[in-house]
Amino acid sequence: MTKQELIDRVADSNKLPPELTKKMVGLVVDAVFAELRQYFVKSKLSRRVTPRFAFPGFGTFTKKQKSARRGINPRTGQPIVIPEAITVAFQPGIELKSLLNRFRPLAQARG
Repeated sequence: MTKQELIDRVADSNKLPPELTKKMVGLVVDAVFAELRQYFVKSKLSRRVTPRFAFPGFGTFTKKQKSARRGINPRTGQPIVIPEAITVAFQPGIELKSLLNRFRPLAQARG
């Protein structure tokens, strides 16, 4: 799904007032993601504190630090060092997991 598709779906939702335009919805979506981005960039990561954002029914985003590690260049086969990096991980919530697994095709269910 693209950002525009998200805006269109939210704007067309029956749960919002009809006077709320797609442009207004777009501004809200932009503001929400800008705040999340700013939160994760500015928050400190330590052993005792792990910045996270939980959205009930959807899941949790967590700021994580990946250690430097050795890898292999797939083109050349040469060993390389992958530097440490800070990233954001996502863990789906219980409701989302159950919805995703509710309608599995029969072949997969037997699997």
